Amino acid sequence: AEEVRKLFNERGAKVLEEAAASVLREKIECVEAKEALSHFMSHWRDVVRPSLVSLACEAVGGDPSITAPMGKSLTLLSGATDIHDDIIDKTMVKEKGHTVVGRFGGDIALMAGDALIFEGFVELFEGLARSDISPEKKLAIVHTIRRLYAEMLDGEALELRFRARTDIKPDEYIYVVRKKAADVEACMRVGAMLGNGSKEQADAVGGYGRLLGTMVLLRNDLEDMLDLNLLNLRIKNESLPLPILYALENDKKKGEILAILKKEKVSRRGAERLLKLISEAGGIDKLEKLFMELKNQAGVKIGKIKIGKIFRTILKATVPKKL
Repeated sequence: AEEVRKLFNERGAKVLEEAAASVLREKIECVEAKEALSHFMSHWRDVVRPSLVSLACEAVGGDPSITAPMGKSLTLLSGATDIHDDIIDKTMVKEKGHTVVGRFGGDIALMAGDALIFEGFVELFEGLARSDISPEKKLAIVHTIRRLYAEMLDGEALELRFRARTDIKPDEYIYVVRKKAADVEACMRVGAMLGNGSKEQADAVGGYGRLLGTMVLLRNDLEDMLDLNLLNLRIKNESLPLPILYALENDKKKGEILAILKKEKVSRRGAERLLKLISEAGGIDKLEKLFMELKNQAGVKIGKIKIGKIFRTILKATVPKKL
């Protein structure tokens, strides 16, 4: 994990810093809006997306140094969706700090997210305008981003149907999670396109990105279960984490699990009991099996790709230690 963190910082930290600078140098008269953007960018630590664009480019034989503008663009677009997600899910606190909506309210948060979208597209078009690739490939990159981000947003919209529901089948949930992982595929597929990779290579690293993104989202499910505040937020305002959905298929444990979920607020003791029930019901074992399947599928995708060892190290680091 430390090796991967170091790699991502080396590849993505400078790009993230430049993305923040491009946002903060905009002339904004509204003090609250300017403070909201500053607050978000000071807490936004997404070095992963620009790193994946860079790695994908290098993996197909391209020059990773040309990917910075695209990394900035995709990082800003991802930041916008993160702010909007927090508005939808009413997430006021994240990682022991206030979110934009938690500190500045929904109206300002919405406009801050919109600002990142516009800035992200400016970075996209300026980066493509300065690149040496053909007009046809530039257009193909734009269409790829549009298609995959539209799929991600479709997944986010579909997930709204799962709010506070205990009757969702695990396969239904996994299908939506795979759609939500489309933005990670976009990073890697676009990186391969910038590196002038073949369609086969772009499909390989793009498919890897989709599987990696799915693993990251499912890892978040497990982490949310281990954080009492996030667990209560998931139960009240969002979809239930996958291990709970798996456990609810166990008729012997279902009744007691439902009794905990129906409480106004799950206590620390209740959360510990819930986790024990989920484990006894096979929820953790099933999640572990799914992680191994996704990891193996992703490994196959990049089997013949340059710097495949790095990609396998990233996969290993993504699997939760508790598994």
